[in-house]
Amino acid sequence: MRLISKALATLGSVAVLAGIGVTPALAATDYNIYESNSDGTRHARAWGSISWTNRSSFNIPTAHLRDLACDSQPVFWYIDVDNRWTGTERFHHGGCNSEASWDDVHASDIEGIRRIVIYVCRDTFIPECDSKAFSNPNF
Repeated sequence: MRLISKALATLGSVAVLAGIGVTPALAATDYNIYESNSDGTRHARAWGSISWTNRSSFNIPTAHLRDLACDSQPVFWYIDVDNRWTGTERFHHGGCNSEASWDDVHASDIEGIRRIVIYVCRDTFIPECDSKAFSNPNF
């Protein structure tokens, strides 16, 4: 009886450890990106948190964009996925020190997502953008 109990306890521990290895943990990455010109004047800010769901997908529960300049130029942001495709450009036309947000911004790709680049831009004749890259910790 003691041998059976010990075997069941060991089997239970192995099952728990195997379960941990099978289900990847959600990893969150905060981002905070400013678009600014060469003299350091900031025009726009994008921020939020990226939840890396697994190797193939991510979600941003709430993405924020703020227009920091009082220059009558709209601001926008978008995401590039592995230099393969880009997401929707999300514009904000609110003006001086106003803010917009988008809920549940997400993407998935059957080939996997190794890295995303988030761009924040000021919409001028030739858009002025700054960006940061974020790697998927599930790779």
